[in-house]
Amino acid sequence: MEVLDSKLPIKESWNRIINFHESIISKPYWSSLRQLDFETEQDEICSWLEQLVIKSPVPQNTVAFWVGITKMKYKSKILPAIYVVGSKSYDKDNIEWACNPVYEPDNRYALPEILAEIDKIIKSDKGNYEFFDWLFPMAYCSLTFDEIIRSKLKKELFLNGRKRMFITVGHDEGDFVNVSTIE
Repeated sequence: MEVLDSKLPIKESWNRIINFHESIISKPYWSSLRQLDFETEQDEICSWLEQLVIKSPVPQNTVAFWVGITKMKYKSKILPAIYVVGSKSYDKDNIEWACNPVYEPDNRYALPEILAEIDKIIKSDKGNYEFFDWLFPMAYCSLTFDEIIRSKLKKELFLNGRKRMFITVGHDEGDFVNVSTIE
């Protein structure tokens, strides 16, 4: 992911992704996707993450976190969601390590408003929805978590004596991206 590797602020990275797709196909919703308020939600996600590990301390044998992207039923609606679990093993090339978590904190699920907004915007495009429903949540979550880790997170809460903690973001169906390591 060239955009992720650039380590640019999320708004700039996100706009590069939108610009690329807009250069391929004209859609009326590109400007709506550019207007999303990533910075406010990053603060909320950062706070949620920090509260998770404060209320449910990470076991010492945990070496990696999986940030799963899924859909869940909430108040009779199916909404995009994320969750966090931890594992005692890690392999940057094979996500099987995330299948047997040793850390499953209370309140590990969140319903980010931006994911719901993205879903609502792209649902109008029935011909491209399946592809964009895979692409944009993955891009948003990867960029968001990477920037939070690099610039906002109280890392000592997660490390607790460890040198580093690996973080991978992905769809439960299998696609994933390794983001910045907490160190």
